[in-house]
Amino acid sequence: MRKIRAMVVDDSAFMRRMIGDILEKAGIEVIAAARDGVEALEKLNGFTPDVILLDVEMPRMNGLIFLDEAMRRGPYRVVMLSALTGEGSQYTIEALERGALDFIQKPSGSISLDIEKKAEEIVSKVRAVVEVPLEKLRDFKALRFPSREAGKVEKGMAGGEAIAEKLVFIASSTGGPRALKALFAGLRNLKKSCAVIVQHMPAGFTTRFAKHLDDIAPFSVIEASGGELTWINRAFLAPEGKHLLMKEDKSLVLNDDPPVAGLKPCADLTLLSAVKAFGKNILAVVLTGMGKDALEGCRAVKNSGGKVVAESQDSALIFGMPGAVVRENLADWVLPLEAIPRVILEWDEA
Repeated sequence: MRKIRAMVVDDSAFMRRMIGDILEKAGIEVIAAARDGVEALEKLNGFTPDVILLDVEMPRMNGLIFLDEAMRRGPYRVVMLSALTGEGSQYTIEALERGALDFIQKPSGSISLDIEKKAEEIVSKVRAVVEVPLEKLRDFKALRFPSREAGKVEKGMAGGEAIAEKLVFIASSTGGPRALKALFAGLRNLKKSCAVIVQHMPAGFTTRFAKHLDDIAPFSVIEASGGELTWINRAFLAPEGKHLLMKEDKSLVLNDDPPVAGLKPCADLTLLSAVKAFGKNILAVVLTGMGKDALEGCRAVKNSGGKVVAESQDSALIFGMPGAVVRENLADWVLPLEAIPRVILEWDEA
């Protein structure tokens, strides 16, 4: 079997060496390294990497500009490497929307002497994204998001101050940011439902991502802070580093219990608590992502009489999460991403 071939793009020679060592130890061949986007583009003329590990903040050409040009030429499978800075997190969110498949947060800044802490995550994400067919990336890159700001009714107040009868729950991971924006762009105002989203993200990103979703959704989307009531026609994004749970009075609460299977927030925990609050009135939507988070939650939803939608393998960049639901025969619908908004709206209005 041919080795996975990677390119490492980072302005720090130390980081390039350390990341390269991590990959080589795992049997992943580093065929090229570059100190910025300009050099990386030059090297793409002579190398064809399976995966590009890309820094965000670099001189001459940052990761975002490089990504645009590389995706125009390619596309390529790209995993972002981001430090926890305001500008870095903003660029990373934009990179995910422009075609990057996933991202890894550097543990201690742009030059992370302790990058070995991320070795397992780096290797697992490289191995995961290499399974994404380039044809899917071409389709994914072509997604367009209409501006919805003018169509909002007082930031999603169309439902008034009424507690939702129904819950639309959405879980996603790798490939999720762009899929969620496409999903929300296809929705209208919800008449009976509230939406809750668990997207796997590390610290420093969910606040900005909630704002990105809010810019395109027909209703208000905010990062949950705990204590909110699940009003009709609102959406709440689980914050990074906390589990988002639901009380029986349909209010939201944050929980600081340990990660579940390495995940915090964990979609399973949110769904299991939601079943106690909403019973059969739940539509669980499982989108692209590695692993099987949301599987046990979907099982509980089905046992309560609720419904489940799984994104189909045709459109999911990573079929892990929706595939787990499909294999257990828990999905009422298995649909490409573009068909899911219609099901949500019909279920909401029923």
